[in-house]
Amino acid sequence: MEMRDLGPAEELVAGAIGEPGDRHFYIQVTANDETVWLHAEKEQVAALGAQCLTLLTAADLVPDAGVVASIRSDLAVREPEDELFPVGGIQVAVLESELVAIVIESPDGEESIRFVVAPEQVQAMAEVALEVVAAGRPICPRCQLPEDPAEHRCPAGNGHHPS
Repeated sequence: MEMRDLGPAEELVAGAIGEPGDRHFYIQVTANDETVWLHAEKEQVAALGAQCLTLLTAADLVPDAGVVASIRSDLAVREPEDELFPVGGIQVAVLESELVAIVIESPDGEESIRFVVAPEQVQAMAEVALEVVAAGRPICPRCQLPEDPAEHRCPAGNGHHPS
């Protein structure tokens, strides 16, 4: 496996581009004046956000709220220039320095990147990621599937009746 160490990240974003129902999710990392985009699934972005918040709490790290708010104000995924690889697995750990180390690998395990980020960056990324995921299409109360904005043919109604 080829591990690429990006070093300290200046920016970490997990989010989406596009309208609900037609969104593409990405993890975007900027380190050493280089930005990389990793194509992710919605569930991966949600899991990354939730796990990072859990990890910060478990490690008793309390990021500075003012710094988190400042980071959040400019946090959005930009249109990718070039995708590095799709996300397979993600590992997150708190180092003794209280920085958070993140390793993301490709689905086949052949490629991976590693970087470290400050707890404030992790907190801001996680909050924004969870908001982006929650801003998707509403869930049908009958079938529990996302509703199509044009017309939802609910499987619970055997597809014959919109919900």
